[in-house]
Amino acid sequence: MPQAFLHPSENQSKNRKLILIIPGVSNFLKRVLLRIFMNSYGSFPLYILPALTPPHYYIKIFSQKVFWLDRDFEGGALVGISCATSNVHEGYKIADRFRKAGSVVVLGGIHVSCLPEEALEHADVVVIGEAESVWPEVVRDYENGSLKKIYRGQPLDDYFSPCYPYFLTIDPKLFYKSGLLLSRGCKYQCEFCAPHEKKVRFIKHEQAVELIRRVAQAQKHPFGIKPTILLQDDNIFSDPDRARNLFKAMIPMKVHWIGNSSIDIAFDEEALRLAKESGCVLLFIGFESIYPRTLPKTSVGHMTKAEDYLRPIRKMRSYGIKVMGAFILGLDHCTHKYYLELILFLIRARLFMVSLTILTPFPGSPIYERMKAENRIITNDWRKYDGVFRVVFQPRHMSVTALYLWFIVVRLVGFLASSVFLVILFILLVPPYIIFPLLRNILHH
Repeated sequence: MPQAFLHPSENQSKNRKLILIIPGVSNFLKRVLLRIFMNSYGSFPLYILPALTPPHYYIKIFSQKVFWLDRDFEGGALVGISCATSNVHEGYKIADRFRKAGSVVVLGGIHVSCLPEEALEHADVVVIGEAESVWPEVVRDYENGSLKKIYRGQPLDDYFSPCYPYFLTIDPKLFYKSGLLLSRGCKYQCEFCAPHEKKVRFIKHEQAVELIRRVAQAQKHPFGIKPTILLQDDNIFSDPDRARNLFKAMIPMKVHWIGNSSIDIAFDEEALRLAKESGCVLLFIGFESIYPRTLPKTSVGHMTKAEDYLRPIRKMRSYGIKVMGAFILGLDHCTHKYYLELILFLIRARLFMVSLTILTPFPGSPIYERMKAENRIITNDWRKYDGVFRVVFQPRHMSVTALYLWFIVVRLVGFLASSVFLVILFILLVPPYIIFPLLRNILHH
């Protein structure tokens, strides 16, 4: 169901309506799975626009909605839809339905920013770039009947401070479900990433600490179980000093947390200790490739071969921090030999979980422009740009079929070699009269 937000200080009688939407992906099965296993409360950035919207608006948010009914498409509203390439086809369909019903549609997001002319075929307004700097202008022009076709947002260094007071009025349980995003940008310039933004901008330290504290206090579990907070930053260790200060501030909160990080954190003993003391239970590491020289995802200079990744993985595991590794199949250096090496690496690494995706050259990424120039893009049907079910480009060293077969094989081996498989196997094979006492003892302690 959508989450409706009202500005708390205002009367509940609202004379205007704003509907904000994150569409589901085009693949129906994946859309259902995301709805079940992910959250339906929207992403953290989506709550920024309500903070910049005048208080006389009634605001509804739809995220990953599986089925749309005729009654969902209201007239007379301002509708904002944020689209990535993987969900832009659904976003366009939703936009067309709202326009037909008589609402004004604003499209934004990564894909729309890269292909605004395409998006204008389905929208009244397109926002290019980050919306914070232009959203008040969009709303004002909407009310005055003077909307422009295109608004160009500029990245703001302190993008969050104007929104922070409003965030303090929102039920923190929503952020427990959506996760917290405390920074923007990534210092690693990967060719396959879009947008390609190197500068990292952070929410102020005291603001980040207060948001985490509020989420922690809102989730008091029975039996003394600590709440688990999801930190969705691209790299929580982008700024080591900042990360260490954040970990120190989190220690008294007595929470568990999960986040994304570069492998660099494993070479900083103090940071690892503080991360563990602050409650870190799992880090998602974007290795992408086991060839550090070909695709450097670390600032540590002595990483040259696949084996060099094993030691930091073991180091994190020695601190009790689980490692979930992400790998991309289909990069130009990936040969048949490479996939055999990757399989051996996964068996030796014993990661907690393995995340695999097929390389997808999204519009706006350097690799899309390069492959387009090389005539290697197979299709521009955005429904197929999901990174899992389809290969949308011609691999350099093999056929499309061979790449997908390797994807299936590596995924199977990665799952069987992961720790989570052993947990599942344990639950399936061990009799209940052994499992239940173990669970009772764990909860007791």
